[in-house]
Amino acid sequence: MGQLHHVTPSLSLLKFIDGCWKGTFFHSKEFETTMTYQSMAMLPQAQASLDHILHHRDAYLKDRADRHLGRRPLVVGVSGCQGSGKTTLCDTLAHILREEHNMNVVNFSLDDLYLTRADQAHLAEANPGNRLLQYRGQAGSHDMALARSIFSKLLDKNAQSNVPVAIPSYDKSLFGGLGDRLPKSSWKQVYPPYDVILFEGWMLGFKPLLNEQLEHVYRQKSQENQQGHKNQLTEHPLAHIEKLNDKLVTYERELYPFMDIFIHLSPTDLEQVYQWRLQQEHHMKQTRNVQGLSDEAVRAFVDTYMPAYELYLPRLDRVGFFGQGDRGESLKGYEGPQRQDGGYSGQERHLRLVLDQDRRLIRSQPMQERVVPNAPSDPSVSQSRGIAPKRLLFSCAMIGLLGLVGYSRRQRLMSVFSTLTRSFARKG
Repeated sequence: MGQLHHVTPSLSLLKFIDGCWKGTFFHSKEFETTMTYQSMAMLPQAQASLDHILHHRDAYLKDRADRHLGRRPLVVGVSGCQGSGKTTLCDTLAHILREEHNMNVVNFSLDDLYLTRADQAHLAEANPGNRLLQYRGQAGSHDMALARSIFSKLLDKNAQSNVPVAIPSYDKSLFGGLGDRLPKSSWKQVYPPYDVILFEGWMLGFKPLLNEQLEHVYRQKSQENQQGHKNQLTEHPLAHIEKLNDKLVTYERELYPFMDIFIHLSPTDLEQVYQWRLQQEHHMKQTRNVQGLSDEAVRAFVDTYMPAYELYLPRLDRVGFFGQGDRGESLKGYEGPQRQDGGYSGQERHLRLVLDQDRRLIRSQPMQERVVPNAPSDPSVSQSRGIAPKRLLFSCAMIGLLGLVGYSRRQRLMSVFSTLTRSFARKG
């Protein structure tokens, strides 16, 4: 695991990869002059990712056979900053697995699960002034109920081969660039049985911080800002950042347990994201003859994602997707060397691929599933310790108050009560 090998792919594969790269992100002069049909070898990040998938799929199938479990596709989560090449990587991997390994592959994105325009507008209205939630992109702007439904159908062991699963399609150009989900008649139909599911997203693997940890990071960044070290996190009020952090809880609970293995394209420096996204925009304007965004607008666009990168990338780089957080977080069912949710527990399920500013692979790092000794493994246990008396007293007071108000006010108070109770639990 982790060793890189160069191979000579078929001519059709070379043409496919060359077209994908030139049509999307990888378009530097050096890259385009060297990536020719005569001299191009498999990109290291694609080869490392392919090795990771094939190795774990063999182990995954054996594990399910040993435990007398039914057929089920291997779910591969793929994460990477804007412009890192994650979409191109997934397209390439899907083609290789289909053409060279005769597998039925489903390949889709977190972007396909954006809220409808109407629901996004409601989210913006419910969070006035919060720039992080006015438009699509951040945690909270995806339909988690739809995500769970899609994955449940794809993983249904009783699925009929003639009954397809519809994968949503989202058009970012609608409503003047605000975007909207397309009608179901335009969704992609995929037919079982599936072998591999590739699922990618820029924020896939980001996990919420504990409240005290979030406040500590925010204070630290504020001090750095006062010392002249600018950052985007403190451009937003802490309350708005806390809202974003709360939204991530649903992703961790509803989406992340579906992942069997993980691949992460990690930058050596966050400034690379600006460069990658600028290159993407320049190439789009050159090849599609469209006006596109100015360099200033591109930078402003990336700025909106920087708070999430600053907050959540460190943990993903440090302990990986399947590692337990080392700042007091409880061990989730899908984390650790032995999953407690019954999922696949192969070793080094997370592959971290570190890219330089030219997207060259400089390090391939299989990550161990580390855990914190003596940490609680059941979230309900960690939530109850040390705060039960406070929560009990708070609950009794709220119940008494509810008896004194009318129905409409009672509903609003119940909503506030639920939010505050979750806040107490997280702080515990």
